[in-house]
Amino acid sequence: MKTILITGGSSGIGKALVYLAVKKGYYVVFTYNKKKNSALKIQKKLKKCLPIKVDFLKNNSVTNLFKILIKKKLTIDCVINNAAFNVKRKKFLDLNIDEVKKIYKVNVFSIYEIIKHYIKLIPKNKSWKTIVNISSTAAKFGGRLYTHYAPTKAAIENLTLGLSKELAKKHIRVLCVAPGIISSKFENRKNKKILKSIPNGRLGTPDEVAKLVLWLISDQAEYINGTTITISGGR
Repeated sequence: MKTILITGGSSGIGKALVYLAVKKGYYVVFTYNKKKNSALKIQKKLKKCLPIKVDFLKNNSVTNLFKILIKKKLTIDCVINNAAFNVKRKKFLDLNIDEVKKIYKVNVFSIYEIIKHYIKLIPKNKSWKTIVNISSTAAKFGGRLYTHYAPTKAAIENLTLGLSKELAKKHIRVLCVAPGIISSKFENRKNKKILKSIPNGRLGTPDEVAKLVLWLISDQAEYINGTTITISGGR
């Protein structure tokens, strides 16, 4: 049984990833921060998963996470970097630089740390491993009042491209998925202007993103590397 590490797995896309991964036969380690009850409910229902509380804003949080993985003698076959700092739209001049630093610490620097720790754990053999980073279409079009958020996602996409070239020699694929506007419901008609901007006429769902990610880490996608795949309904 292969083991996957998913960050930010207690809600939204992360939760959908955990459910689908377990359904497909993986053992899943997932992180959560504030949503302990949700994480424990997921564990109780799915069984084949392990929730670990991690606050990526704290120093040594990633180091402590991997200490737990090593202590439990878990071999991670795939890492999905999904955790992200929850932001509110703000005008650039209203941004506090300390707030921006926090966003980068979670959205970018924690991913650097996770990947560094992960590479050190991988045994030297010919078995390919996979890293998937979750970005956003905001990385390309900037978003509205997202100058504190969109650049972090652009950084992730560029990191993915650069790392894929470097880590292929170590038999590690690095990929990125950039969701558009995703809703927990199949369709949300509250904002007609947004829906009109989406050719498919609806918002995406966490399950649809999860299906794409799980396909990317499968053997069917083994020749895909270093690319960012957009899932946005054509927007």
